[in-house]
Amino acid sequence: MALLTFSLPNPRQKIPEYFRPNIVKLNEITYAIIERKEETTDDPQSELKCGDILIGPRTPVYSRMYSAVNFFKRAHRPVERRVQEKEGMQNYEIIRNVLEELMGGRKNIGLDQLVFEQCHSTILRLPSNFKVRIRKLDSGVINPEYLLPLIDTSSFPLRKLRLRFPGTLDQPIVQSSEKLVIFVTEQYFRDFLVDILNLPNESVIIECSSLNEDSYINIIDYWLDEKRETGKCFIINGSETEMMEAAINLMKKYGGKMVKWNGTEFSSCPNTNYISIPLNDDLVIAIYAVTHESWSHQIVMKTMPIDTFIPAEDFSEVKSLLEIKAPVNPRQNELFVFSVFLLTSAAIAFVFAILFESFTNPTHN
Repeated sequence: MALLTFSLPNPRQKIPEYFRPNIVKLNEITYAIIERKEETTDDPQSELKCGDILIGPRTPVYSRMYSAVNFFKRAHRPVERRVQEKEGMQNYEIIRNVLEELMGGRKNIGLDQLVFEQCHSTILRLPSNFKVRIRKLDSGVINPEYLLPLIDTSSFPLRKLRLRFPGTLDQPIVQSSEKLVIFVTEQYFRDFLVDILNLPNESVIIECSSLNEDSYINIIDYWLDEKRETGKCFIINGSETEMMEAAINLMKKYGGKMVKWNGTEFSSCPNTNYISIPLNDDLVIAIYAVTHESWSHQIVMKTMPIDTFIPAEDFSEVKSLLEIKAPVNPRQNELFVFSVFLLTSAAIAFVFAILFESFTNPTHN
């Protein structure tokens, strides 16, 4: 299955939110090309020719398939319109025509973010010469270079690129992005550690599904060797108990201490703390805990200015990290921002009118 999502900077733009094979969603309205079965006496097989004999008092009933466009919006009752039959037209050709009408024939559009996900090789059926100008790209598990034919060259360098288990990091589209977000497994982190640490991007966020104690130590040693800001941030998911234990062990191993936030980064959580490990005269290595609505726990490791914390006696007896409550849907707010804007009622009516007139004939359920 392929999924292509558009996030728009301008709510007046009428651009598809995502594409799937035979399906396109325009903001909250989904248009699906489906196959229906009907029984009819109006069929080429019903025509009597020389030598044919009609057995029975009336014309036989035959079953046949036809294509239809199904319109629906969440819990609302679907509306279905039959596609005008054209001999030899395939479903992908129908959805391509729908897309061309939805985009008003435009071949080049500007977007905030382009998101692509898929589980296997596929062909994305887009209008010919279609290009997008983007600021952010989430290519999922797909090699981002596969999407280059779709992206206008004026989009580079990207402001943000998100990858999942990339096969290689040695690509211009990857290393030129201002902000790079990579989701990796523990094994991937161990195999590609050197490549990750050598990334030249201004900001790199590595989100790991889990890490062992040696990997935590490798991260701290990397910063201590560099003794400078590297733009790297590590987010580790896993068991709350195990991650807390790992954080405390790091504090003890590297002479860190529990400190209180200075109210600049997490002013909404003033009674939380973090572990501070000295790096140089201006920076510390910060380790803190984040909880996502009590069901997900993370340890975050990054370098921060030394004035980000207040040495507080209140935490001198605290033996563990106090978790910071992340905002609602934090993945959407930070790492997985898939903004969607709604069409105005007039625009929706306009799109319906075009589709109904160009591709469909009214039928009754």
